[in-house]
Amino acid sequence: MQVNIFYIQKNDEFKTWGEKYSKLICKYATLKEINVFNKKISSAQNLGVQEAKKSYEEAFTPYKKGFCIVLDERGKELASKEFARLIRDKNVLSFFIGGAYGLREEFTQNFDFSFSLSKLTLEHHFVKILLLEQIYRAFCINNNHPYHK
Repeated sequence: MQVNIFYIQKNDEFKTWGEKYSKLICKYATLKEINVFNKKISSAQNLGVQEAKKSYEEAFTPYKKGFCIVLDERGKELASKEFARLIRDKNVLSFFIGGAYGLREEFTQNFDFSFSLSKLTLEHHFVKILLLEQIYRAFCINNNHPYHK
C-alpha cells in the first residue's frame, strides 16, 4: 500500500513526532509526506483568505490520485475502528491537509471522503501528527497488533 500525505506548512515544529510515526507506518505501507508550500501560496496568504484557499487547491490538484481523503473540520468524524475499515484494502491512499485558512467546501466535495479528526479547529501542525498516529493505529487494528487497545 502507498500512503501519501500532502500538506501546506512553512516549517515542521513537530518533526520528531512525525518521524516516530512515519517509521512505525513504514512497517505496513510506503509513506510519502509532501509539503506543497511554495512562493505562490506564501504570496496568496498575504493577499487574503480566498486567494490563499485558491492557491492551496492549485497546489493539491495534481496530486489527487488513489483514494483521496481531505482533512476538514466539516468532515465526518470516525472512531478508530471505523477509520481502519475505511482505509483497509486501498492500494493508494492520499490525504490532504489544508493550510492556515483551510479549504473551500466546493473543493472538499470533490474528494472520496472528507474526514474530521475533531470538531475543534486544529493547527495544521497538530493535524499532521494526529493523522499519522491514527494511520498507524488503523494499520495496527487491521493487522491485529495490540497497539490500538
